[in-house]
Amino acid sequence: MIISPSARQVILHPVGFVWRVLRGFAANQGLLLAGAIAYYALLSLVPLLILSVILLSHLVDQALLIETLTHYLEWLVPNQSSAVLSDISRFLESRAAIGAVLFITMLFFSSLAFAVVEKAMAVIFAHRHAGQKRHALISAVLPYMFVFSLVILL
Repeated sequence: MIISPSARQVILHPVGFVWRVLRGFAANQGLLLAGAIAYYALLSLVPLLILSVILLSHLVDQALLIETLTHYLEWLVPNQSSAVLSDISRFLESRAAIGAVLFITMLFFSSLAFAVVEKAMAVIFAHRHAGQKRHALISAVLPYMFVFSLVILL
C-alpha cells in the first residue's frame, strides 16, 4: 500500500497535525464562523417550522393538527408544551398576516446564514484558487432557491 508523504506526516506526528489544525481553526476564526452559522440557521429555522404548521393547517383539520402537536410537544418539551401550543394557536388565528412576516423573516435570516457559510467555505478553501468566480446574481439567488427547495420538500 502506497502512503502519500502528507499522510505519512500525519501518521508519524499526529499531535503536531492536531496542533496545526487547531491553530489554523483559531487563526481563521472558525469558532466565530460556526457560531454565526448556528445563530442565523436557528433564526431562519424557527419561522420555517411555524410556516410549516401554518401550511399544514390548510391541508389537515386544525383540531387534528393541534392534537398531534400536543402529543409530540408533550414528549419534546414537557414543561413548556402548553405555552408553545398557545402561541401556535395564536399564529393559526392570524395565519395570513403572520405568515407573510415569517416568510420575509425566514428569507432574510436564511440569506445571512448562507452568506456566512459562503465566507466560511472561502476561508476553508482559501488555498484552492478557482479559475472562474461565480456570478454575483447566482450567489444572490442561490440561498433563496435552497430555502424554496426546503419548503417544497417539507
